[in-house]
Amino acid sequence: MNGILIINKPGGVSSSKVVTNIRKLFSGLKAGHTGTLDPLATGVLPICLGRATRLAEYIVELPKKYRAEAVLGKVSDTGDAEGKIVEKSAVPELKYSQVEEVLRGYTGDIEQFPPLYSAVKYEGKPLYHWTRKGREVQLKPRKVTIYDIEIIELTNQREPQLIFDVTCSKGTYIRTLAADIGQSIGCGAYLSALVRNSVGPYQIADALTPEQVANMVDKGRARDIIQPMDTAVMHFQQVNLDDKQVEALKNGLIIEPDDQGIIMGFEDELPIRVYDQRGIFKALVSKVAISGRVGLKTIKYLAG
Repeated sequence: MNGILIINKPGGVSSSKVVTNIRKLFSGLKAGHTGTLDPLATGVLPICLGRATRLAEYIVELPKKYRAEAVLGKVSDTGDAEGKIVEKSAVPELKYSQVEEVLRGYTGDIEQFPPLYSAVKYEGKPLYHWTRKGREVQLKPRKVTIYDIEIIELTNQREPQLIFDVTCSKGTYIRTLAADIGQSIGCGAYLSALVRNSVGPYQIADALTPEQVANMVDKGRARDIIQPMDTAVMHFQQVNLDDKQVEALKNGLIIEPDDQGIIMGFEDELPIRVYDQRGIFKALVSKVAISGRVGLKTIKYLAG
């Protein structure tokens, strides 16, 4: 059984724990997630099963969309609701236009410092290990991309709150983004809730809770909830080959497709999806030059 299982991760549990429980349901099958969600966060957690685990690196690269809730006027030591409040400030009377201007400053390529309470490794151990020991760590900023950010709700009540949607690249820390936005507004902020609504093509509307997955497995309907492997790489271009060519790719040989014009038009740096003549997904390949012609070389052979 090979494919992608789309989990709606509940709050209060780690991504690793969710994967561990899925492995128990699919005994003997490889399983791995494709980008950690903090325990506080809920939402889309794609889990690769079987040979699809070899495609995890491509899912990690896909854009992600979140809905974030931030409390304004308070700063926590972890950047989210699980930490201690270490600073409080008065929140000015805010207008949408003011906050929209702040958010525009965070679109495009930006630099972020990883949260001190995070699993990012430093000298072989996660940052939270050193933070809890009171050791200062010299962090380097990381470049991430914010494709889009939009205010959903802004309240100026007893506990001022900002709710926003953000579409971003891999490696983006939304709690860091919320804290930075609060700092730019001038009152500080911490992330109080987070939902991941999509990872690439995988939407929260299609995601199942761990309990729903267990129920389907118990009914013998596991295959009904597993999405095909190629859904993870549909953003790559496609070529259909005959059985002899597919077999050659399986054996690690370089082949020369007959339709050179189409292959030459494909982007050099991106993988290409290979299907057989029956439309079955078989492999990912790359372009290689062969005496003035274009060949295809296997990156990952994914069929049985």
